Amino acid sequence: MKSKVFFAKAKKGEPLDSMREKTCWLLERAGLRKIVKKDGLTAIKLTFGDKGNTGHVDARHARFVVDEISALKGKPFFTDSNTLYKGSRSNAVDHTNIAYEHGFTPEICGAPVVIADGLRSGGDFEVKINKKHFKSVKIAKACADADAVVVLSHVTGHMVTGFASAVKNIGMGFATRAGKLMQHSAIKPNVNAKACIGCGLCVIHCPTGAIELKGEVLSEAKEKTAHIDEKKCIGCADCLVACRSDAIEISWSESSNNVQEKMAEFALGVLKDKEGKILFLNYAMKITKECDCLAKDDPAVAPDVGIFASTDPVAIDKASADVVNNAFKADAFKKIWPHIDWESQLRYGAEIGLGNMDYELIEMK
Repeated sequence: MKSKVFFAKAKKGEPLDSMREKTCWLLERAGLRKIVKKDGLTAIKLTFGDKGNTGHVDARHARFVVDEISALKGKPFFTDSNTLYKGSRSNAVDHTNIAYEHGFTPEICGAPVVIADGLRSGGDFEVKINKKHFKSVKIAKACADADAVVVLSHVTGHMVTGFASAVKNIGMGFATRAGKLMQHSAIKPNVNAKACIGCGLCVIHCPTGAIELKGEVLSEAKEKTAHIDEKKCIGCADCLVACRSDAIEISWSESSNNVQEKMAEFALGVLKDKEGKILFLNYAMKITKECDCLAKDDPAVAPDVGIFASTDPVAIDKASADVVNNAFKADAFKKIWPHIDWESQLRYGAEIGLGNMDYELIEMK
């Protein structure tokens, strides 16, 4: 059977009353009232955008989703997980401050911000999936604990996956730092000896005793440097969080197809206990070459087409890309990232039961 995807034409900057009407229509058709229960803790998963980014989902549009959940007596909260790389969203304090800077405050949006994986990305929940790349995946605790999830995704290009929207938003976006490391790297962390100051924080935070300070004296200020025993290392990424001198490095060398497949497996882990409790909205407006993790005002690379809604992450991503490409009159994502087979995440997602590539598009008249 084809999955249903609902669609409303929209453009960035159109009147808020019009956007509210379209959002409400999409949420009603996609079945919001079926997933939100009275007093149910309802996560609104989105990317708040890095500092200076303007492409992320508009906080005023997100407010419409909050209002609809609240009208059903649910308890909405905004959430995202901390980033793997160092930056303005690598811990819950900085991450929350960026969310506030971009308008996601209780005063503007009517809901609090809860960072899904805790202060330094230590809050995870392991989900067994038994797939090609992973037997189990590490999902942010707030995702596992939420009674329902509404996923708001900005349709963009991406330097690794070519295309990014719902599957990436939950697969990468609901992974803890350790989970992100599992997806991005086929190699465990290593230490840049020149950057290491020998403080020992990584040793204290390593859960398996895989790190020790040793070696020759390199300077008066630094007696030893950290060394990681790869045999003991479990790739949890706690050392990345603990290091204050950016001396712990990871490899970003994993192939695009593998990252996309791993991402789909993590997304499957997110959905495992959320059947009938998750809904997706894709915003295909100001479609940029890069994802919202870039700290800049990235220009649009394809026409605005509108907003999509579905309970199927694969179908909504396929429909979003198809409508964008039809408006662009070519494959917009292949044009900006010609070396990437961006559809591999969707094909593999369909193969492992994440969703359906076949869809029925139902447009708001």
